[in-house]
Amino acid sequence: MKVVPRSAGKRPVAEVSGQGLPEPESDDLGRYLEDTITIDWQTPTVMTLGKSLLEGCESAEGRVRALFEYVRDEIDHSFDVPAEIATCSASEVLREGTGLCYAKSHLLAGLLRFAGFPTGFCYARLANADRPGKFVLHGFNAIYWGPSEAWIFVDPRGNLEGIHSEARFGAPFSLAYAPDPEQGESFLPFIYRRPGKRIIDLLERAPDFAAVRRNLPDQL
Repeated sequence: MKVVPRSAGKRPVAEVSGQGLPEPESDDLGRYLEDTITIDWQTPTVMTLGKSLLEGCESAEGRVRALFEYVRDEIDHSFDVPAEIATCSASEVLREGTGLCYAKSHLLAGLLRFAGFPTGFCYARLANADRPGKFVLHGFNAIYWGPSEAWIFVDPRGNLEGIHSEARFGAPFSLAYAPDPEQGESFLPFIYRRPGKRIIDLLERAPDFAAVRRNLPDQL
């Protein structure tokens, strides 16, 4: 299944700016640096990878790009390769080398938090190309960018022809998909401190990957 807004064929990568982007659910940046069961950035494998990727990166922009591009390019999106399991935690995504957009955002958040960048979770509610009239959530990340004292938005989905979003440090932001209000699509309102519970429950409890594909959420 490919979840693609109708406008995606005209614009391989969406550029997004202006009103409607998610806002932080908390002003406490420390909450966006937490190590959790899902964003387990203090796991040795995640920390080791983070150190390796950051080696030689002298600028903050270079550090963010190194981590982002690794997850975008080196972690397979599970719809684009044969997948038998659904990964969830940052360390699990790294170990298996694959994950849905949600899971890829978990690993990217873990790596960015390890590097000291407050990072949250964002979702867009998009039309489901396989099920007319239905919607599905697409997950991506927001990073608090100290130099501008503002949040920037990055989308590590990758792995699909025509989708090669970038890490940008100001608007317009480069995302895999942009909501089309005329199709009833929209961003969910917040930059969340933690991934949505419904998403985590699905990824952790589904008996197999086929069950995950059948039950992708359209809301948190």
